[in-house]
Amino acid sequence: LAGDLAATLRADAFVLRARARWRRAGLPRLPCRSPPPPAAKLFYDANALGGDSAELKGAQQLKRLFTYVAIRVVQGHIEGIGNDGGFAPQATGWDGSSNCPDYDVLRWHMENVPLGDGDEWISALMKENPTVALRILEARKAYAAEFDYRAMRECVDEVIGEGNVRLMQEHMAASLRGRGNDGGEDDGIEDRSF
Repeated sequence: LAGDLAATLRADAFVLRARARWRRAGLPRLPCRSPPPPAAKLFYDANALGGDSAELKGAQQLKRLFTYVAIRVVQGHIEGIGNDGGFAPQATGWDGSSNCPDYDVLRWHMENVPLGDGDEWISALMKENPTVALRILEARKAYAAEFDYRAMRECVDEVIGEGNVRLMQEHMAASLRGRGNDGGEDDGIEDRSF
């Protein structure tokens, strides 16, 4: 809680300094808060998310996911996955030994450094092996560009819909059992798995 308060105070101080700079430059006043988008129908207290929007929090989680995927892509490149007889050397021998220092550093970081927000992990790797870290940055950028955001939205809608149906079925079953029904086969509830 103290950390959240300190972060809020720092953010407020930043906004106040920015407004003062705008006033000194003779620019029009900045609004206190940005208005909600016109399509917004649900209100939530942004302070519950550290003052960030839900979309920004989602973007931060996607960055973490894209970093993880990029790490695995680069690991696959170093290991020669998809090589199919090309010129890239295999990083590991049949006995599990490694002949590749890049692979050793990457595996060590994968096993010992927490992923965090993604940037922290890459920063730690950059200090040990900048070449591999830069490959991960490029892979992350490429994956973010080719990621299918429309398909993700459809998946989110689907998994939320399925989860809501399952939870409502569980609640209904528990409610009927609570009214004296033993919850047996004749409780009138069908299992409609999707």
